[in-house]
Amino acid sequence: MKMRIGRHSYDIDYGHLSLVTFIAAVVFWYLLDARSVSLSVNNLLLVQPVAIFALAMYLFILPQCFHRVDAREAAKSPTQKDPLHVTIPSERSDVMRMLALGVSLGLMVFLLDVIGFDIAIFLFSAAAMAICGERRPLRLLLFSLGVTLVTIYGFRALISYPMHTMLL
Repeated sequence: MKMRIGRHSYDIDYGHLSLVTFIAAVVFWYLLDARSVSLSVNNLLLVQPVAIFALAMYLFILPQCFHRVDAREAAKSPTQKDPLHVTIPSERSDVMRMLALGVSLGLMVFLLDVIGFDIAIFLFSAAAMAICGERRPLRLLLFSLGVTLVTIYGFRALISYPMHTMLL
């Protein structure tokens, strides 16, 4: 659907606009609800920064729902493909890669309490990098180790949850 402001025409993606606005409204409501319960740091330690980040991301996404339509674009032939248009991967290799990532994420969640958060996160990050195409063992090892250390020590600094770890 097109909207006209002054001498310019804009094409509005109402589906995208309504979805991101709904998500922002739910995030804002959740933040207000969490703040109405208690203003203590323990209550808002994770909720408030994530909610503020999500609302800031909404402000960055919002302008992308409005596309300025020039006379040149209106005359453009429909055979030209828009490079910014998102397409769902349909090749067999891409679908298999997505399924493998989903299975590895499920295994990580299942193995968190079995082999420990540290080992499970390390294995998942290494498997995800290998599935996405990284083949250099040193990079697999170092990046997975970095992700594991940041995740484990970050969670320990933020949350007083007794994580079962094997090595850390």
